[in-house]
Amino acid sequence: MSAVSTSIPTPPAVEPKAPANAPASVHRADEVGLLRRLASNKLSLISLIGVVFFLLLALVGPFFSPHDPAALGDDPMAAPSGEYWMGTDSVGRDVFSRFLHGSRVSILVGFLAVVFALVVGTALGMLAGMRSGKWRDSVIMRLMDVILAFPLLVLVPVITGIIGQRDLSLGPIPIGPETLVAIAIGIVLVPVFARIARASVLAEMREDYVMAVRSFGGRSRDILLRNLLPNIAAPLVVQAAFGLAMAITVEAAVSFLGLGVQPPGASWGTLLADARQYVTLGAWWLVVFPSIAIALFVLVFNLLGDQLRDELDPRAKTAMKKKSASPRRARRGTDPVATPDRVEGER
Repeated sequence: MSAVSTSIPTPPAVEPKAPANAPASVHRADEVGLLRRLASNKLSLISLIGVVFFLLLALVGPFFSPHDPAALGDDPMAAPSGEYWMGTDSVGRDVFSRFLHGSRVSILVGFLAVVFALVVGTALGMLAGMRSGKWRDSVIMRLMDVILAFPLLVLVPVITGIIGQRDLSLGPIPIGPETLVAIAIGIVLVPVFARIARASVLAEMREDYVMAVRSFGGRSRDILLRNLLPNIAAPLVVQAAFGLAMAITVEAAVSFLGLGVQPPGASWGTLLADARQYVTLGAWWLVVFPSIAIALFVLVFNLLGDQLRDELDPRAKTAMKKKSASPRRARRGTDPVATPDRVEGER
């Protein structure tokens, strides 16, 4: 009789992670290490430089506009020159000044939409994950499925039309049309964050530290905020980078359709909408500059999302490596369609 092995297999080494209740200095060290790793990678460094550039463009760009973006000029449809760096539009307004002010509006709408979707989606997803299998979980996730069933460019105009283009106020805080557009885009992005948060909570609920806290009578609210939230933040941050690129694209599309930022306000989408009837007349400058800005913004934040996913989500990185290595293993292996007759013929 063969002997039965009683040795216990050694578990794979796991990179230690700072617990949720670790000192603030530990978390700061992790953040500094993440920034150093991102800065050491060329693509990460390019994406970080691009993010800083667009943030500065939104924050301080309008202060350097050479002309009033709404002022009518005497030289309509002028090509780019020393006086008008990006030319003028059909009524003589300086395109460069409108581009700078529109950059702030577009980027602000994108950030507000992602923040709204991140906060609401994470809260709903964590609540559904903690009540997995209960009626709350079913109601929340079925609502998310309903929202996901509609295309983005169909649902956002519908929500924008329902909310309306009017100035509202939340107590002393004014809520302009740009904020309403951001809320409409954020509602469409909520299900993505909710699904990620729910899946992450379900995975973390099986961990020993959560079971230990629950066995000692920890309240669900404390478990969610102190233990689960810090440990599920990584995939949510990654999705926020991708979501920001998506929000900018949707805002440009909605404004292009005339349902977003309204004239005389400016955004990248409204600049494209104003230029569509002059493209065939040779006024290339009306289309090229906002199009390049949208393309670069989407590229920068998609690159940032990819690099953050590699650094913050090692499981996804390992899965991608296995997926890319599987075709090579298949080519090195035996022929999956080989038959005895074929083998005999080859001999």
